[in-house]
Amino acid sequence: MKSAYAEALIAVLDSGMPIEQALTGLLRAMKAKQHEKLYAPVLQEALRALEAKKGAKHAVVMVAHEGDKETLKADITSALALLGVASKTEVVTSVNETLIGGYLVSYDGKERDGSYKKALKSLYESVIK
Repeated sequence: MKSAYAEALIAVLDSGMPIEQALTGLLRAMKAKQHEKLYAPVLQEALRALEAKKGAKHAVVMVAHEGDKETLKADITSALALLGVASKTEVVTSVNETLIGGYLVSYDGKERDGSYKKALKSLYESVIK
């Protein structure tokens, strides 16, 4: 079902419909069928498909602070290797101020989350279980 929604969204965007209108229509259709919980996963799948179609093959690293690039270099390198990033692949690093700390690495539709938020959430979930 998720794939069908993603394919429909891509088809509508390819037809030239403005993005805002396509997303609004998608959400309206999903709410009508009570599938609105699938909205975020559908958008992620559509994004992956569009990136693959475009041929985007660069890795993106987001860190909380400029200094984290060097501080977390070993962890980031490990995350890139786990995602299958080749040494020749372009790695784009940026600062994301919405992160409290840590990093996010994405490549080829996959992501490694080394953020403090993820670590705290995992700790919380392990304590309450």
